[in-house]
Amino acid sequence: MLRLWQRLEQNGRSIYVQPEKPDWVVANARADALLRPLLPGPAPNFAIHPLKNANLTANFNQKLAPFLDPAPDMILAAPDLTPAVPDLTPAERLDAISRLTGQLATEQAAPYPGRQPYLRLNKLKECWFHLTNRCNLACRHCLFASSPAGKTTLPRATLRQTMAEAKAAGCTLFYFTGGEPLIYPDFTKILAELLAAPEIHAVVLSNGLLVAEHLAELKKLPRQRLHLQISVDGLKPRHDAIRGTGTFALLQANLNLLRAEGLGVTISVAVNRGNVTELAEIVGLAGELGVKNIHFLWHFIRGKGNREQFVTAGEILPELLRAQEAARKCGILIDNVETLRAQVFSAPGTKHDLANTAWESLAVGPDACVYPSPALVGVTELNCGPVAAGLAKIWRESPILAKIRQTSLIDNPAYRANPLKFLVGGGDLDHSYLNGGAFVGHDPYIEIYNGLALWLIADQARQYVDRSRVDLQLRMGDVRHGCSDGGEVALTHCNCVISLANDRGYGSVREFYTRLAITVQKDITNPFAPEQALANFIPDEAKKKSYGCGSPVRDATPRPGEVLVDLGSGSGVECFQAAVAVGPKGRVFGIDMTDEMLALANKTRKSVAADLGYDNVEFKKGFLEDIPLTDAAADVVISNCVINLSPDKRRTFHEIFRILKPGGRLVVADVVSDGAIPVAIKNNEQFRGECLGGALAQEDLLAMLRTTGFINTRLLKRLPYRLVRETQFYSLTFSAWKKDP
Repeated sequence: MLRLWQRLEQNGRSIYVQPEKPDWVVANARADALLRPLLPGPAPNFAIHPLKNANLTANFNQKLAPFLDPAPDMILAAPDLTPAVPDLTPAERLDAISRLTGQLATEQAAPYPGRQPYLRLNKLKECWFHLTNRCNLACRHCLFASSPAGKTTLPRATLRQTMAEAKAAGCTLFYFTGGEPLIYPDFTKILAELLAAPEIHAVVLSNGLLVAEHLAELKKLPRQRLHLQISVDGLKPRHDAIRGTGTFALLQANLNLLRAEGLGVTISVAVNRGNVTELAEIVGLAGELGVKNIHFLWHFIRGKGNREQFVTAGEILPELLRAQEAARKCGILIDNVETLRAQVFSAPGTKHDLANTAWESLAVGPDACVYPSPALVGVTELNCGPVAAGLAKIWRESPILAKIRQTSLIDNPAYRANPLKFLVGGGDLDHSYLNGGAFVGHDPYIEIYNGLALWLIADQARQYVDRSRVDLQLRMGDVRHGCSDGGEVALTHCNCVISLANDRGYGSVREFYTRLAITVQKDITNPFAPEQALANFIPDEAKKKSYGCGSPVRDATPRPGEVLVDLGSGSGVECFQAAVAVGPKGRVFGIDMTDEMLALANKTRKSVAADLGYDNVEFKKGFLEDIPLTDAAADVVISNCVINLSPDKRRTFHEIFRILKPGGRLVVADVVSDGAIPVAIKNNEQFRGECLGGALAQEDLLAMLRTTGFINTRLLKRLPYRLVRETQFYSLTFSAWKKDP
């Protein structure tokens, strides 16, 4: 039996979840028909037939015994599955089950004691400052009941001192909220002083109505490190009804001013009974205003926020999904969706366990006291002490913060039983506390996260062409939209602001290889391509900055007149080697996402063309997951130690399949391991850049090629590459073919 797995359904997709690891897979219909009877539950209606073939018996003993209860000298004929897999013989069915179950984790997860033993108080990453309860508006849903009559304001001297203490504790991300931060005296001057340090980012939560008055100062600030989150209450009638006639038009004008100045803006929407059915239309409005990010705030019953404005998770989820479809068409990112996407598509074994509150994040109220989070500012029983006692001291020694750090999602029986618990992270601490008086177990929006997680998995699986007879369409870890840069346990974020930007997993890799285009890094240059040194027609600068783990261009044996594509072409060395092989009648395309590498390659291209007497190489900017070439354009595709860097390897292989001509071939050198790669390596940004964190287990790679539709996969060579934390990595060169119809 598949004792550790549970089967869930979403939009016709069969999703198998291993809750305690966590891990998940999506099975196609035929694979689901074979796996479903193996789940725990009533004994399946199997027809049992003796195995006549000794080899099949041995195969059963070796691969299926850990999963199944029947005797090992029997084979599952399962006549009740015949309609789903009518063309499989019993032996073929056994082989298919063996392949499928071999891709599912069988080991019991170690007992999980909660998050505290896995985490350390290393540094304070972010600090919130609730500057004032004064506001130029008096919205009737305001969490803090702020208004023009508000009088509590954080003294400027205290603000500056506390910011300095936060920086000393390691903080590089500062949030400013209120009230209205732009009312605070000399606020833009304070921002300028703070942002003078190049590592600092600042986020300002504002209603946006005072932007024009402060635009001259705001546009002088470093735009890549200043982030504005502007609140919107709905479309014009709803917004004006809450904030006053004319406020919507003024906000539109100010958002246009910010766009004209190139200042990045996220729109935030406090979702309540009055605007829940307008979410998709608000996305459309954002698109018209040139806004690229939207953040939805779930309603708090606190301050002026009352129960009549509350909307249930069951009502919100379909509206959120409708908004997401609208956002996809507009090219807009919904922060709530993208942040959960990063959690769902993290490395298998990554446990998301509640928010970073008290671990990496604190809030300072206008009363000059420390609170766990911005939404809990002013809650008397959660006052951790005056900042005069020292921010770092309170962070490390407050009993309230210590209690939060000791809290884990497993403390609540209902959350512990949730099969998606470590994917969604156990809900929001703030919502749980304000709704039920405890830090875990009472978030009224938990079903939004569960439903959205399943939708994200099913939606991702839908994007791949299913060319396989019986196989897994998608696995946890195939797609990576973020890197927690941590170990087995990761933290989520409070709902007030979730993320600053999202580049779908490319950021850390792009930055890593941008540095390598500028400065040679000898410890990761390609040790397996000595013939590059003999290519005298290629300038030394390009050869020194050629990184990889093999020589696929040599193993691909490109022929005269062929079209060759190099994915992740870097400095262009292998493109130039291929240019000689395909000759003047052939073509070579190099695809890379890094401007610096493309500039280096194009600089070298002119010199190479002069030496060869012809120019048959073209470099294009693009991603592996969206190759800028037409269908059936290439005879051969090569890649040298780059596919492991892709945040969506399945899409990459589908794109390669698309651009190959029928009968075309793929030859790749990349890094693999023999077994599962530890989460601590998978979640390390440095190891991702060095081609280790994103590497696949060899069997997973072969399964992915098969599912994509490739045939005749051959392992050409395998050499030891690196040993990291007792995990051996190998440089594997392999080839695969697209069937010639």
